[in-house]
Amino acid sequence: MKSLFIIPLFIALSACGPSSEPHKIAEPQREALEKAKQVEGMVLKQAEEQASAVENN
Repeated sequence: MKSLFIIPLFIALSACGPSSEPHKIAEPQREALEKAKQVEGMVLKQAEEQASAVENN
């Protein structure tokens, strides 16, 4: 009697496999975040250069 439940379970589980390609749900947001981090780095560098220029003059 138990085999009547176990066999369909194994058949159902064997039909499930990994997907061929993972979904890229948040890819545009990740790209925007990376770009924002790069811009932030440039802004901080320019602010530091301006501060040192003011101190030297």
